Amino acid sequence: MSENGLLDWHVQHDTDVVVLTVAGEIDLATEEDFAEALDCALAAEAAVLLVNLVKVTFLGSAALHVLLEANAKARRQSRAFRVAHGGSFAAHVIAVAGLDQVLEVFDSPEAALSWVPAPSDGRHDAAVRDIR
Repeated sequence: MSENGLLDWHVQHDTDVVVLTVAGEIDLATEEDFAEALDCALAAEAAVLLVNLVKVTFLGSAALHVLLEANAKARRQSRAFRVAHGGSFAAHVIAVAGLDQVLEVFDSPEAALSWVPAPSDGRHDAAVRDIR
């Protein structure tokens, strides 16, 4: 967990899902903090990593690069990497940058968590199952 005045984050996880909730501004001044938060979330073993940006008030280009790197790491680990924006400022930036074509982007954390990958031989693949 971090609270530096500009960026707050915390990680929650259970067996299937890791949720990184971020609040505040993600720019050059907080890029390293954001990268640390994503690394912390990636260190927890779960089939799905959800980055919750609902409470983000600014999302700079540095943050986009960090998101793309984390997405690549998750894919190398055969994990789902999802982003929820809740219609926040982040939604506009992600769309304008075209990352909604690259990342799994959802309107809400609930929508992002409505499906999780199904285990296959101890690993997780692209098959999905309803967790409700």
